[in-house]
Amino acid sequence: MAGSEIGIDLTNTRAPSLRDVTNGQGNVNGPLMHNGAFTDLLQVVNHYNSITVNPNIDSRLRGPNNLGQQLNLTETEKLALVAFLNTLAGSNVYSDVKWSNPFQ
Repeated sequence: MAGSEIGIDLTNTRAPSLRDVTNGQGNVNGPLMHNGAFTDLLQVVNHYNSITVNPNIDSRLRGPNNLGQQLNLTETEKLALVAFLNTLAGSNVYSDVKWSNPFQ
């Protein structure tokens, strides 16, 4: 558009990658979540497996009865998911400058 400037929308951020969620030794590169509440991947999976009521959840993520959608994973499925996440090991996301600015 001629004559107008395109600004940066500071409320729109890029979701972090799951790559490098653990390091090469299998330890979590964290604490995890936006507030550092969890220290291991199973805690995160359990959190998303049991989401019930969140008045701030985006309407596109709501399930039946207008509540948050639970994963409804079995213990075996949760452990399999954690095992998969552990295969995404490394530290590149913490050292490569291309990941340093979420607004690019």
